[in-house]
Amino acid sequence: MKRKLTGCLLLALTISSTAMASEATKAEAVPSEATASEAESSVVTDILMETVIGDNGREVKSIVYEVTDMEQAENLSPEDFYITLGETVYAVEEIKTEGNTVTIVPETFSYAGTDDFTTGEHYDFFVDCTNNDFDCTKEQAKLKTEWIDDFEHGSFTASNKEELSYWLYMPQDAENVPLMVWEHGGGEVLDSSYEGANLDKNKGAVTWMQHGKETAVLSVQYPTNYSFGISEKTEEWEQMCAYNDAKYELIQELIENGQIDENRIYISGASSGGGGVLSFVTQYPDLFAAALPICAKDVIVPMSETYGLAYKFDGELTISDEDYQECYQKMADYIEKHDITEVPIWFVHAENDPVCTSYTSTILYQVLEDMGAKNNKMTLYTDAEMLEAGQTFFHSSWVLAFNNQEMIDWIYDQVK
Repeated sequence: MKRKLTGCLLLALTISSTAMASEATKAEAVPSEATASEAESSVVTDILMETVIGDNGREVKSIVYEVTDMEQAENLSPEDFYITLGETVYAVEEIKTEGNTVTIVPETFSYAGTDDFTTGEHYDFFVDCTNNDFDCTKEQAKLKTEWIDDFEHGSFTASNKEELSYWLYMPQDAENVPLMVWEHGGGEVLDSSYEGANLDKNKGAVTWMQHGKETAVLSVQYPTNYSFGISEKTEEWEQMCAYNDAKYELIQELIENGQIDENRIYISGASSGGGGVLSFVTQYPDLFAAALPICAKDVIVPMSETYGLAYKFDGELTISDEDYQECYQKMADYIEKHDITEVPIWFVHAENDPVCTSYTSTILYQVLEDMGAKNNKMTLYTDAEMLEAGQTFFHSSWVLAFNNQEMIDWIYDQVK
């Protein structure tokens, strides 16, 4: 059972760290030949972290040690290990041996580590064992991540000269398979994260395969985020439209290669990515068989900043009836020019999302229904539902959506 470090354990770790520092000081005085010999004497020759993508990114499911002397591993028990991450300790639940490998199965913990937002400190995990040969950190281990390792990174330059950095997952021997286009959020853009963050920060790129779908997945990683109310910011809006044109060409290339079924192209995204879904679908409505926009940003009608609802953590997240009607009319005017009533859409939002207002989803859903859309759905999570799912930050409705088999089945049941 994972637990917080107690005062005694913290003291013990402090003493242990002091002792380790003392040993390190001694080691500096030892001739380099002895140090090299000591390293060579370790029974562990390789370490592999086996991870999966969970609700909040990479999670360690098992650690595999390749060893030269199985006799030293035979007497190890789960109690010989503990894993620290910040002030939390995770237990090892099982140890398995096979051939020359020892696999420990811990309580699931974050591969990326944890942040203390009160101090600004970042903590990585440390695996501690009574046999020091089995101690390890992230830097000492190789990484294996289910599904993510099978994505291929590529670059595509469209006829409009836009260059896309994209990742593509294709099932083995794929022929005429469905395609999911995953639009990542603002936290995964390159200028504030790292290459590939669009794949591993949440389940958006892999939840489809985790739920048993044989599907291709395409995800473009964008260099920067876009602003709230982008439709009124001409330069940013034109850039978004240019990206959509480029993505359309890339998808057409995949279709022409015979890998993708043009009648089963789906799109999903969260936050800025949810807004990206609405932008792409309204620009190319005939491309998609279904869409799943989650906590979508206000790309069509500016609302979040306009009404002081962006990053509003105190007070009511509502607008007046008059403002509602004005937003409704603007949304209706836009949809009349960019008709998406024939595209099945399942809207997802937390009712009290403090970042991207839920009015973006609820008003567009109502507009489409009033204009004759017959195959749309709306899920508006209450505060209680978000809390029950362990989400105290009511923006992260994607966590609930990506664990909803019914929702994912519905998307993949749609065919043009």
